[in-house]
Amino acid sequence: MQLSFIHDQRIVIGAIVVSALLAGVFLGTMVRKPIPDDEPSQGVTLGHYEIGGPFELTDQRGERLHLDDLAGKAFYLSFGYTFCPDICPATLARIRQAKSLLSFDDAARFTGVFISVDPKRDTPQRLGEYVEYFDPEFIGLTGSEAELILVAQRYGAGFRIPEGQPEQGYLVDHTAFGYLIDPGGRVRAIYRGEESPEAIANNVRDILEEMG
Repeated sequence: MQLSFIHDQRIVIGAIVVSALLAGVFLGTMVRKPIPDDEPSQGVTLGHYEIGGPFELTDQRGERLHLDDLAGKAFYLSFGYTFCPDICPATLARIRQAKSLLSFDDAARFTGVFISVDPKRDTPQRLGEYVEYFDPEFIGLTGSEAELILVAQRYGAGFRIPEGQPEQGYLVDHTAFGYLIDPGGRVRAIYRGEESPEAIANNVRDILEEMG
């Protein structure tokens, strides 16, 4: 499959909106209680974060998906869009690599969930082609602008389309954080986008072992 839908060579990367204030909120006040570890895995420290919560959006099959539909699975949640020139495809590739490091049973209980913040261009069909290129089990979600704003706010994420861009070839500024959600729907780790697949896989193993 050609990757023309992932990267347009004529598009240059736009600024990604990740403010120092936002990062401080994520990694500071929103942490309720880190989980103690005698011998921590080589990943980020797992915790319980006061963000997230229920959401309902449209998946790549055009069906409505609720957070409860993912109960029993851990997943890496990210926000982005299919025309993103580098950060989004790199993130999905990292999730795919992390999954490949898991045992067969653990991999069956882990997936990637990609929420598009570009509903004008990212139709369910396009989202399906995009996420399924990385892994047939990955889930792509979209919704109305109001729905996306609400979900982004719940996770402390942000996005905007800067003014003065072409009508079709525009870039979307968005936060690049990733969220590891446990099988109970709770945010347990927040990633800056620099973590290795091995670190993510270690976190997934810890969560699945902890929750049985």
